[in-house]
Amino acid sequence: MGRYYRISKKLTEDESREVQREMREIADVEDVSIKEDERMLFVVTKDGQFSDVMSRAVNICSRVANGAELSFTRFAEA
Repeated sequence: MGRYYRISKKLTEDESREVQREMREIADVEDVSIKEDERMLFVVTKDGQFSDVMSRAVNICSRVANGAELSFTRFAEA
């Protein structure tokens, strides 16, 4: 099961690539992509636990995309 998170601002292509690259380096991340016009982060974890992964994701997005914030939107089947 995956989750969608809304990104508070549209990312540039470079920001999007960097966020995805850094997210893929997190051991518990099975899949990550940015969709819907660079404004939606989709994450699947290997063990279904999101708190540690998303804590790091918030920091990554804020740093890479100059203060971009994440908010949970919905669940999705992976």
